[in-house]
Amino acid sequence: MATKSVETRIKEKKIAEVINPKLVRAESTITLRQALDIMQKNKSGYIVVADANKVVGIFTEVDVTRKILANRVKLDLRISEFMTKNPSVLSPQDTVGHAMELMGDKRFYHIPLVNQENDLCGVLSVRTLIRFMAEFYPTEVFNLPPNSDQVMESQEGG
Repeated sequence: MATKSVETRIKEKKIAEVINPKLVRAESTITLRQALDIMQKNKSGYIVVADANKVVGIFTEVDVTRKILANRVKLDLRISEFMTKNPSVLSPQDTVGHAMELMGDKRFYHIPLVNQENDLCGVLSVRTLIRFMAEFYPTEVFNLPPNSDQVMESQEGG
């Protein structure tokens, strides 16, 4: 029996098999200040915004930098004014391959997960996917010394 390729295994693997149980969530009525406190307390780059367990939005670090800090917004305003409304969602039964395509195409770092009743049941993060992908590579690759002849064209982060 032939072994499956990495690509095939990724396309077939269900999100439910790889997700991290951590979920940072809040209702749409909280203020920006409360949202920032929740993100800081949970060391999270996102909040899934759900009312009555239904996803109504997602609020991320990108929203903070582009919508809040860049415009000097007052922190007593509601998160609902600044979140991304009606974000794309996936099911835990969707495949990792589908999630990777969606994240890559839309440049998402977090995707809320909903069950058959459309209730919030989790979140899939790009960090979780990176950890999952790392399992396919042998430890030797991670432990290779840097190439001494390698020269970077630009300063890191520049």
